[in-house]
Amino acid sequence: MILAFPGVEENFFRLSLFLQNLSNGLANGAVYALMALTVVIIYKTTGHLNFAQGEMAMFSTFLIFVLTVEHRWNIWLSLLAVVGLMMLSGAAIHRGLIRPLEKRSVLGPVILTLGLFFVLNGLAAKIWGTQPRNPIPQPFPGALNDKIDILDGPPKFFITYKAIGVWATVAVLVILVNLLLKKTKLGLAYRAVAANAESSLLVGIPVQRMLMLGWALAAGIGTVAGAIIAEYRGVLDFNFMGAVLLYGFAAAALGGFDSIAGAVVGGLLVGLIETFVPAFFTLIGAEFSLVMVLAVIMLVLYFRPQGLFGSKRVERV
Repeated sequence: MILAFPGVEENFFRLSLFLQNLSNGLANGAVYALMALTVVIIYKTTGHLNFAQGEMAMFSTFLIFVLTVEHRWNIWLSLLAVVGLMMLSGAAIHRGLIRPLEKRSVLGPVILTLGLFFVLNGLAAKIWGTQPRNPIPQPFPGALNDKIDILDGPPKFFITYKAIGVWATVAVLVILVNLLLKKTKLGLAYRAVAANAESSLLVGIPVQRMLMLGWALAAGIGTVAGAIIAEYRGVLDFNFMGAVLLYGFAAAALGGFDSIAGAVVGGLLVGLIETFVPAFFTLIGAEFSLVMVLAVIMLVLYFRPQGLFGSKRVERV
């Protein structure tokens, strides 16, 4: 007996549908890669996972909403101003909250970021309400006709300017981060702390400032991610970053928690899995896409615990 999956052959061999799913999967994956980058940048130096990263991005997106919609600022000027503000906030969170707790408890920073998650979530709901806000700030053209038609179909294959904007943003951020880390003295010091904080301290590198830099970079990238995700998904409310952060953690785990390249590749893979599995295996359904992603990650971590691109930790005794 041959097992058949309804819709698999029809969906797989329709070129326009395949390309559309590929485009959507890569766009979703780029979104998850942005969040995975914020997770990896902090984890590389501190070894902590910031569970409030999504809510920090959500809160910053509401600040951009206030500047652009209520005060009529230019979207890019608003984005630049909030990025600077959130970078200062990220550095302050590490200096004022994370650093004192690190000395007292291993679990202290984890519990703190969880508490910060609920504080920011509740504060946003209190200030801006629980209903979705409109109009959503749009860094990129987002009207119905803002797209490039490639194949007539049916169904038609097109790429939206929003998707192109997401891909371009990820590419630019990855290039800038790599230039910072590999071509500057500041980046060299950051990488030294990420490799061995104790030895870095002995040679005069200001370790705590480098840790603050990691939190500042993550907060800045998270701000950009929040603004783009709100436009791409067409929603701005106090919960819009919850699922995205979960996928971002999944992407970081898949690519490796200490690898920037792994964050990008992991995000793209998660986006493709999320899109293609429900599209081609209709029995599974979109509601199980996260389950499928987590199942793949469990398999990868079982055979390669450090992720696809993560470095294997060696302990000498």
